[in-house]
Amino acid sequence: MKEIAEKTLFTLRKLLLVSLLIASLTQGLYPASVSEAADNNESDIKLQAYAETCIEYTDNVFRLDDSQVSMLEANTPEDAVSGRFRDMESVSDFIVSPEVGLGLDSDGPLGGKLSMVSWLRYNHYSENRESSFPKVRIRLRNSLGEKGILMLEGDFLFDFFKKNYLSGVNDENANGNIPREERIYSPAIYDEYEGIIAYEQEIINNNDARLSGLSIGPFAGHRIRRYNSTFSNRDQDISWVGIEMDLEFISRIDLEMIYLYEDVAAPGNRELILFDETVSGTDINNDGEIKGNAQLFTVIDRSSSRHTIEINPSFKLTKDTRIFLGYEKRIAECASGNKLDIEHYNQEEYRRQIKSGIRHDFSNKWTAEAEYSRTNEEEEDGDYSENSFLVKIKYYF
Repeated sequence: MKEIAEKTLFTLRKLLLVSLLIASLTQGLYPASVSEAADNNESDIKLQAYAETCIEYTDNVFRLDDSQVSMLEANTPEDAVSGRFRDMESVSDFIVSPEVGLGLDSDGPLGGKLSMVSWLRYNHYSENRESSFPKVRIRLRNSLGEKGILMLEGDFLFDFFKKNYLSGVNDENANGNIPREERIYSPAIYDEYEGIIAYEQEIINNNDARLSGLSIGPFAGHRIRRYNSTFSNRDQDISWVGIEMDLEFISRIDLEMIYLYEDVAAPGNRELILFDETVSGTDINNDGEIKGNAQLFTVIDRSSSRHTIEINPSFKLTKDTRIFLGYEKRIAECASGNKLDIEHYNQEEYRRQIKSGIRHDFSNKWTAEAEYSRTNEEEEDGDYSENSFLVKIKYYF
């Protein structure tokens, strides 16, 4: 209980700091703009707040493969002793995510119009309480000229519990083989910070033409993921660049296409793994034994190069209703040069996602959205699939 209380207090402190930052930005812009409006009657300040609630059901919270799902549901005495599934209460879960946001529109420092949106969301897991986490976003958009937009965005995620990983062994009989009950698992928890810069240029805007809209723009960003000290070798520094093209046909059909390249840098330090020496018949760890679950400290490098393509069409059914589809495919080429790092050496990892949904604006204040998605991924933790259903309701004050 003490650890939970300390974790909660620490999270609240960070949220308070971010909230104060958002408030100071807003207050810093608001009085100056109001003063300018009073003096020149040229500025127009608009503030708008909103509240949103998202309810999501996922059938694979921890992204487990089929064998891991069976083990979690069984939670045998061997796994209970090792702590493999501690605080992993259920394979599936309902996630309730209340969100509050604030928007501001004013004259921009670069000319044109400035739009700022900031929000705070808390993702509450109904079954897996330790998985709950907060997220904050701040986004600035400034129009450039008549048809250009510059965008800056910052995302902050705190205390995300991914799942438990192997952190140690207890070889009680000193035979060099580590069965399930002699393994020690610990929670892997990380914070994540992300910054994005993007530019969008509108090329076509003609409601009467078949190709009624066309815009294109490059974007770049950097993401920092930092785990708790036990799993610091899982840290990531990800830099990316990409390009997005948006097409609109007959003012009703939209087609968004995105290409993204990511460079994933990981520490690549020595890490404890269990190695099957019986496959090669070689005593890899030089302990005089050939075992199926031999403990081995070796370099594990999760660095990679990732290529992603997204295609997202949507169709405007009525003035207030739009349906949308989505397809995403990602290929990761692992960069590990250690042959003993069998999960990453000379390996490729794949991720595919499809989604569909509908959005309806009931009025200027109320909007609702429903979405289904299915994700399949081949990664170091095993090949998993996940089905997700969500419903969002947003109200503008």
